[in-house]
Amino acid sequence: MVSIFDPISVVSGILGIIQFGIDNFPQEKPSASTVRITVGLDIQGGLSNSGGDLPAVTLFNEGGGYLGRKTHPGKISSGDFHDITIEHFHGGGQQATYALFAAHNDAVCIAYTSITWPSGDQYGWTGDWAPTCGGTWYYSNVYLSGSNKKLDCMWIDGNGDQPQTGFQVHWPEFVNTTENPLPSGGDDQKAKVDYLCNSGPPFKMYENPNPNSIVFWPQPDHQSSRDAPATESLATEKPLSARFRPMQHGPPASHNQPGGLALMNRHLVISDLDQHSAARLCESPTSFGPDFLNTRTGTFCRMANKSIWPVCDGAQIVDNCFDSGRMQLVINGISARNQPYQSIIDWRSENSTVV
Repeated sequence: MVSIFDPISVVSGILGIIQFGIDNFPQEKPSASTVRITVGLDIQGGLSNSGGDLPAVTLFNEGGGYLGRKTHPGKISSGDFHDITIEHFHGGGQQATYALFAAHNDAVCIAYTSITWPSGDQYGWTGDWAPTCGGTWYYSNVYLSGSNKKLDCMWIDGNGDQPQTGFQVHWPEFVNTTENPLPSGGDDQKAKVDYLCNSGPPFKMYENPNPNSIVFWPQPDHQSSRDAPATESLATEKPLSARFRPMQHGPPASHNQPGGLALMNRHLVISDLDQHSAARLCESPTSFGPDFLNTRTGTFCRMANKSIWPVCDGAQIVDNCFDSGRMQLVINGISARNQPYQSIIDWRSENSTVV
């Protein structure tokens, strides 16, 4: 029987169920799993922006056995999705319970990813987990078709513009089931979030070049493929490690986020959603992206130094504020920018993307 599982998401540390519509999943394929990746919106003329190189995707079974991978899935446009079909190396009907996403040299900001197994079972994960788990993130203009919420997205990059070079997901742990329902109490919720973010196999971020291994939970009758040998004893209760032959990306690059930030500062994003808080973006130590203006709350986040400013109102607030007419931050009567923004990305309600 085909099963569609409701993914769990997190907002401000609170767990909840996020509704994926049937069109948020790829089609079933025999002897293969298909992974869908959806990214945030693009910044035309920018650098490693939210559209870019699709990451390499590697699939493993519940015992850490290698099932298959697609090393170079191609490019993706911002705000778009791409389905990646991965033929199973052996045992075509096996469940691909673990997925490893490894970035190439053009960053992507992933809003959500989903998978359809050969059996037709379907799972999903959203970029909302990035800020909660300490990943580099930004808002997106992407609605899920079954939801009224715009998702956050998680940055990954192989050339050093972003700290995270990849991440792994254990799909079955990001669903709500009758056997394992979401905890209701505050302490239990915190413990669940901590478990999903920090215990390893459920969700793990990587910062090493070309990540080519996962950690996974030991199984009673564990057998892994010769391409993914276990590297720790099965007697341990700690997660095990599986590895496959590494990808060839060329020489690793050093982190150079300041250069990326300088290019991001050429752009401004505008939103009118309450959930797109300029204060939250500025106060997060791991947010990254263009300057941000929320016209509903009248607040502006200057991302270069993570400072929050009110919008000028022409009456009581006329200085040390953001002039939304000239699109300029005014400090002590002087425009803070020498040049206007290269582009203004309008995410207000009438310009939303549903995928």
